[in-house]
Amino acid sequence: MPLYMVLFFVLGLIAFAAHGAGDGREALIIASIVSGVFFACFLILFAVYWIGYLLKEHAVWLAGRQAESGGPASDQQPEE
Repeated sequence: MPLYMVLFFVLGLIAFAAHGAGDGREALIIASIVSGVFFACFLILFAVYWIGYLLKEHAVWLAGRQAESGGPASDQQPEE
């Protein structure tokens, strides 16, 4: 997934650089749309990647907390 993030970021930069190479208004509009789509794909992949990373780190933290207490972590008091 990081490879796709880098790919879409670079493609977005290339499409953004095409703004200066465009001769007409139509080329500028198309380059704007294409670069916007590539950057949007990059941002979506970035968000998915970091949410997955945070969830993984939370699972590692939770497992460590459970190992310290000797069982599942629970904030509730046992019922009598």
